[in-house]
Amino acid sequence: MERYYDEPAPSPKDHRPPTERDRDRILHSSAFRRLQGKTQVFGIGQADFYRTRLTHSVEVAQLARAIAHNMIVDEPQLADCLTPELAEAAALAHDLGHPPFGHEGERTLDGCMMEVSRRAFASRKGALRFEANAQTFHILVAAEPKSPRYPGLNLTRATLAGVLKYPFRQENANDKFVFAEDMAVACWAVERGGSIVSAAQQKRKLPQTSLVCQILDWADDCAYCTHDIEDAMQAQFLRAGDLKEPQFSRRVASYYNQMHESERVPAMPLAEARERLRDLERKIRPRDNGDERAQRKEALRNILNDLVLSVSLSQNASVRRGDFAWRLVVPEESRILSSLCKAVIWEAVITDPRVAAMSAKGREILQDLFHLLMSEVAEKKSCALFPRYYRPTVEECMAKGELESARAVCNFLALLTDQDALRLHSLLRGSKASSVFDLL
Repeated sequence: MERYYDEPAPSPKDHRPPTERDRDRILHSSAFRRLQGKTQVFGIGQADFYRTRLTHSVEVAQLARAIAHNMIVDEPQLADCLTPELAEAAALAHDLGHPPFGHEGERTLDGCMMEVSRRAFASRKGALRFEANAQTFHILVAAEPKSPRYPGLNLTRATLAGVLKYPFRQENANDKFVFAEDMAVACWAVERGGSIVSAAQQKRKLPQTSLVCQILDWADDCAYCTHDIEDAMQAQFLRAGDLKEPQFSRRVASYYNQMHESERVPAMPLAEARERLRDLERKIRPRDNGDERAQRKEALRNILNDLVLSVSLSQNASVRRGDFAWRLVVPEESRILSSLCKAVIWEAVITDPRVAAMSAKGREILQDLFHLLMSEVAEKKSCALFPRYYRPTVEECMAKGELESARAVCNFLALLTDQDALRLHSLLRGSKASSVFDLL
């Protein structure tokens, strides 16, 4: 329950435990509010019904809290290192680092940063990268303002360890990592329980993450694979009958087998994939009469409940730190179902030309904004295009050279919601009439 920076003791009238205070700090952060304007699967503004990063995070938090509660009831000794509020806090924070336009925005900013590194001949360890999980940790420990006495939210060691899904060093061989500038706090967060490993160490053995992080990771998978199927069916990108189509099954099986190693599930022959998809179709196919929405909700809720309740625990008594001494055991069948549902979403939604077109548009907008703002900062030595609250950060980075300037520009673009990015691009590049009130 330690915090990295000393801070005044809470009021004697404030009886919240530290984990609950962490949760509340995240809930009241500006980074959390911005999630309401960031894409989950369907673009923001296309329809108000579908999930955003904010509603997804709230749903993951509910699932993580439920799993933690169940675990504590089954294993009362867990109460020393786990609370439902702790799991909830980590889940609420887990997507804070996502930029506008979803995963395409993440890939775009990473590409922009690597381009600057190549131009500057940055060394392997000094190369610039962008990764959403690393950005989440950076927001929590450095970028999100809470007090002038310290950077970030100054969360407890347990909460920070809970969001460290990828405790890897920033190296060219690692696609997931912790930013080098945040390494000291990351090492402190996992001290006596885990470590931040290099790419070579990662190949030998995956590091152990905290139990909170494992709960968050599974809750995220459960929410993603069922809730996004619900949204896809509501938007009619997916119909239950598609799951029986031979070509659809073949493409789903192909994508599943592409990602099976990263998902830690066995490869699947096409015949088995077709049988599993037919079984899923039977579960979610609406009956001939009654409210189709209620039937779909009930079917997906049953699948979600099965996934959430399937987990168990194992203990490693040799680990000194309590929240690292436990492993969440997810049955292989549950992992297979989760991964298969992800493959269904990929085929039905992500590769749909309507969604792909919006992703391409987001990529072009972010690339253009990055180059335009870098020109303003690196060549003109100006921060006039940035909001006043962000100018001190830009000015400080400008004095340190192009690489630091690129980091400041990237962090600013990652803050933006989808509509923020569209408005800023329209103001700077667009042909339609703009207003000074369009400024961020």
